[in-house]
Amino acid sequence: GNTGGVFDVEPEVGTIFIAQPLDYEQNKRYKLHILASDGKWEDYTTVTVSVVNKNDEAPVFTVNEYYGSVTEELDGSPVFVLQVTASDPDKDADQEALRYSLHGQGAESEFIIDEVSGKIYAQRTLDREERAVWRFVVLATDEGGEGLTGFTDVIINVWDINDNAPIFPCALSCHGDVAENSVIGTSVMEMTATDLDDSAVGQNAVLSYRIVGSMDATNAALGGVPTFSEMFTINPITGTITVGLGGLDREQVESYLIVVEARDGGGMAGTGTATIQVKDVNDHAPRFTDHSCLARISENAELNAEVLELVAEDRDTGENAQLTFSVVAGDQEQKFYMVSHKQEQRGILKLKKRLDYERHSEQRFNLTLKVEDLDFSSFLHCVVEVEDYNDHAPVFIPHFLSLAPLSEDISVGTSVAHLVASDSDSGQNREITYSLLEDSDPDGLFTIDQSGVISVARPLDREKSPQHHLVVIATDHGFPPLMGSATVQLPLLDVNDNGPEFEAAYAPIVFENVAGPQVVRLNQTSTLLRAVDQDSPENGPPFHFTVPPEYRYSNDFYLQDNLNGTATITALRTFDRERQKEFLLPIVMSDSGHPAKTVTSTLTVTIGDQNDHPHVAGEKQISINSHRGRMPTTVLGKVYAPDPDDWDNKTY
Repeated sequence: GNTGGVFDVEPEVGTIFIAQPLDYEQNKRYKLHILASDGKWEDYTTVTVSVVNKNDEAPVFTVNEYYGSVTEELDGSPVFVLQVTASDPDKDADQEALRYSLHGQGAESEFIIDEVSGKIYAQRTLDREERAVWRFVVLATDEGGEGLTGFTDVIINVWDINDNAPIFPCALSCHGDVAENSVIGTSVMEMTATDLDDSAVGQNAVLSYRIVGSMDATNAALGGVPTFSEMFTINPITGTITVGLGGLDREQVESYLIVVEARDGGGMAGTGTATIQVKDVNDHAPRFTDHSCLARISENAELNAEVLELVAEDRDTGENAQLTFSVVAGDQEQKFYMVSHKQEQRGILKLKKRLDYERHSEQRFNLTLKVEDLDFSSFLHCVVEVEDYNDHAPVFIPHFLSLAPLSEDISVGTSVAHLVASDSDSGQNREITYSLLEDSDPDGLFTIDQSGVISVARPLDREKSPQHHLVVIATDHGFPPLMGSATVQLPLLDVNDNGPEFEAAYAPIVFENVAGPQVVRLNQTSTLLRAVDQDSPENGPPFHFTVPPEYRYSNDFYLQDNLNGTATITALRTFDRERQKEFLLPIVMSDSGHPAKTVTSTLTVTIGDQNDHPHVAGEKQISINSHRGRMPTTVLGKVYAPDPDDWDNKTY
């Protein structure tokens, strides 16, 4: 009777125990036959085991998932939705003891369940747009809610009603753009609305589109009267806005305001405003604001100096209005270049290389300037005049002039030279004033007029300056003035205008009481009388010496011309200083010039003193004044001792 080996027995003690799980629903009673044996004897008995039923089967729902539906916005809650049913598979189970409970988001708030009948109700008004599907788990518990539990899923769909108008997500800030000159039918933008109603059921979310208003946004923004425009059309099904008319021109209208209506199948409508920007197409060439231009620049201008600034305009915008400026003609040596300020639509003409006004080709430039955008260009003729700068000093050619010798007795006012300087500058920068460097003519012997003619201003003297080096200065009238110079070498020819003169300052002494004749010593080293002449050698030696006729037979002195440029003087007698202290002897000297120059110089012969007279007694009266018997230390007087000899050194 041990079906399935559910029971087993302990052989030693006879304890019956359960070997396999019991199942009331399969076998409610077992009738076991038990054998007891001691190895010799046996005995049998019958044991009846009744299986007591246990709650081991959870309730089971009739279906795994329940579906229900309820219309949104229904009033009169609670509203029946659906009923769930379950059964308890345990034998002899009390099916009335099942209890139902609802679980999930919205349970006990939006939805409730009758725990006995399993009926589910919506107890609040529902909004499908907030939540279209509700999912719950329903539990069925046996034994009055205290036993085992089974479960099922419940899905409740909220049915839609047309309670939402279409809405444009972009509302008042819908933006699109289209290139100007676009052809009819060109797609501009999608103006798509949304409807929160159910699009899968009915016509509540099926939308149709139409344009209900269109105006020039530029005109409206400026305060003008909005003008209705049929420039655009809309696809009633897709909401795609396309170009409806030709002639889109950004330069006339930059943007449009389009009011679009979306209407659903239930008759509810919503509107949205689209701003359509007309994108620029490069369909305008740039133009210079000036029709011609004239600029001036000094040839001394530094590199990169600004010559002029030009402004252009382009009716396009964005990158189509970014302008580039350049020099395209009239500048073969590339003296100029242009800096482009693309965004500001202006260009600056600048100096690239140094200018030289003295080059004829660089005094005036006829430039052709170009302004261009990405596709188009225009040109402007511009004249650049170069102004002279005083950058060239006057130049003498030659810069050194050696004149033939001039006689030193040339007349005052005589022209001696004519110099001309040239200056490569122009205007007042090339006007020249001539002058003589003061250091080259400190005595003002010469003068120069403004034609460059040098004349004698004062008498010349070869003996003072045998040769003149005049520095002629040419100064232009520029600012600052520049100078050039030339040197004139002017040697002088000698004229015999100077007679001989003593070689030295002779001071001969003939002592008294010496018997003559004796040769007079003219200085400490020589007895020869010598002469010199400031004139040139041809007007100088040899010299001839004599005395005036009235002295030729004098008893005092005799002059001997040695015929070699020297002379000797002899004292013919004895002299007494106390009678005559000196003799003035005129010496007539002639040079060898043509004609000869004769002069008379006086030679002073001093009679030297000899101590040949004793001194005699002398007297002197001295008056002394004292004040109150006192007087300062002072010189009282000089002792006087008369003596005819005046070269004596007396000792007192």
